[in-house]
Amino acid sequence: MRFSMKMKAYAKINLYLDVVRKRLDGYHDLEMVMIPIDLFDVLEITVAEETTMECDKAYIPVDERNTVIKAYHLMKKSFAIQDHHHIRLVKNIPAQAGLAGGSTDGAAVIRIFNQMYQLNLTDQQMIDLAILVGADVPFCLFEKSAKVEGIGEIVTPINRKLDFYLFLIKPKFGISTKALFEQFKVSNVKGDTFESMVNALENDDYSAMCNSVFNRLQQEAIRVNPQIEKIVNELLSFGFDCAAMTGSGSVIYGITQNEELVNRAVDAFVFKYPFVKKTRIIG
Repeated sequence: MRFSMKMKAYAKINLYLDVVRKRLDGYHDLEMVMIPIDLFDVLEITVAEETTMECDKAYIPVDERNTVIKAYHLMKKSFAIQDHHHIRLVKNIPAQAGLAGGSTDGAAVIRIFNQMYQLNLTDQQMIDLAILVGADVPFCLFEKSAKVEGIGEIVTPINRKLDFYLFLIKPKFGISTKALFEQFKVSNVKGDTFESMVNALENDDYSAMCNSVFNRLQQEAIRVNPQIEKIVNELLSFGFDCAAMTGSGSVIYGITQNEELVNRAVDAFVFKYPFVKKTRIIG
């Protein structure tokens, strides 16, 4: 057993998100194409005399409200782990952004415990644990582009060949996933670019990928806060080939294969919005 382990926890972007139906249990079945990006938190877990958690950002809770603590207690209970631990979280992914910041931290807890205690869990066993923590947690386990279906528990890796840059903007406001879904009305009109997005990523077809970008939640988010549409249009006018909201927001991303364009965007927007980031796919 290792007494301490540190791990990066990567953010995600939704290139495609459709809400298929509302289930009887109140959750929604989704169709998503998700990619991990080079923006990450750092989680470190060390065996200690008592269980404590610290975070470098004061606004992040370090109690049961944090996905890290939820995943931590799940792993301890599931595998009868008696040790106490000190948990340290360095938080770089903004909250209420649609980047799976909480989910990826929870996934990192599962991965750390699996390695630290040599649990030798299969991918499916980790997914079964992860979905108990949160809907995006199964995807975040693997750091690989994937189709994600159901409530997040069906994860099918994509053999991605396409590469590009992403530029992220988060406005001052965040969006609560729970609140947005409570207001959302499922459409009878289904998105039609789910498989074409997958094919574009696998076949290095940049134009088809841009044409397949879709987020069913975006119009509802714009209704709540019209600034989202303004930022999308700003990115398109700046020269990005496509732009959309990720997840339930509030981060909006622009995509390009021109690195110089992204560098200019950082300079142009860094003083206009509280969070901007140049990034790219990592898996």
